[in-house]
Amino acid sequence: MREINKDLSLSEKEVEKLLNVGVDIEEKNRAGTFLYVDKNILEVSYKQEGIEIQPLDEALKNYSYLNDYLFKIVDKNKDAYTRLIYKKGENNGFFIHSLPNVKSKFPVQTCFLIKQSGFSQLVHNIVIAEENSELNLINGCAAATYSNSGSHIAITEFYIKKGAKVSFTMIHDWAPNVVVRPRSAALVDDDGVFISNYVSLKTVKSVQSAPEVLLYGKRAKAKLYSILLADKLSKLDIGGKISLKGDDSSGEIVSRVISDGGKVISKGTLIGTGKNIKAHMECNGIFMKDEGEIITIPELQSQNKDVEMSHEAMIGKIAKDEIEYLMSRGIKEEDAVSLILRGFLNIKIEGLPEILQKSIDVAIDVAFKGM
Repeated sequence: MREINKDLSLSEKEVEKLLNVGVDIEEKNRAGTFLYVDKNILEVSYKQEGIEIQPLDEALKNYSYLNDYLFKIVDKNKDAYTRLIYKKGENNGFFIHSLPNVKSKFPVQTCFLIKQSGFSQLVHNIVIAEENSELNLINGCAAATYSNSGSHIAITEFYIKKGAKVSFTMIHDWAPNVVVRPRSAALVDDDGVFISNYVSLKTVKSVQSAPEVLLYGKRAKAKLYSILLADKLSKLDIGGKISLKGDDSSGEIVSRVISDGGKVISKGTLIGTGKNIKAHMECNGIFMKDEGEIITIPELQSQNKDVEMSHEAMIGKIAKDEIEYLMSRGIKEEDAVSLILRGFLNIKIEGLPEILQKSIDVAIDVAFKGM
């Protein structure tokens, strides 16, 4: 374990909160850790040979080639948030690199924690998976229990080389007045795989996220999943875009949304330009209260006749007969509702390592305790 700043100790409540979003500071079954608090790195470590973790600013000094990857697939002029990070030269995030043919035995965990109320966190991350390597990443981000405001703005660029696979699972637990603006993009080569999961089940003022994936390689694959719960204080604008340029590539965008009085916008774009591509998008939403709003915006674009592209959407409420059936088995009404909602959100993601799926399941269980 490499401690960068020993003055940034974590309280028991903070440790527990991180554990609920999949981050274990004891590093049980973890290949490494990157922990960032406000604007300071608390610790960096890596245990598996062939998988490297460094602060990005250090890595840019150590590896001159890495400058070619900076803002290569995220346009610095994309919006006000990317311009802000570029203008300030904020390279405070992580660089994670898997060497050719190296497979993750356990996931690498990364975390961005806001402890100081009103703090604006700006970071830039780069992930490179070399040919035939595999990286499993869990990103658990949170605001401390006493920090109820702030912002988190992040750029993350993923480069998945030939035959490589990256699974990136984000489980976030922010605060009522925190604004979150992730800007992510992935470039996937021949036979590469990119899986992105975003889980937001706790109160947050506003999240706006739409990862962009370019499948430029043949037989490249991408899967973007969102699991969302928005209470009356939350607004979630979550989407994704997959451009299928490589022949025989495939993409999938899936979201499960619950509005508990909050507003959720679920967007997805699939663009097919390669031959023999397959792509599908679906959004299912449930209302728990009369107030709230769920908006689904699917978009399919094709520039080739040799494509199979589809989308589906469903918005409604919990079926009364499902609740009555569970109640007939002796389950209280509120417990029946909780069971149905957990089952709705608890989707199994094909190709996701078991340990990452388990972290998602735990986050769902924690979110519904006491509901």
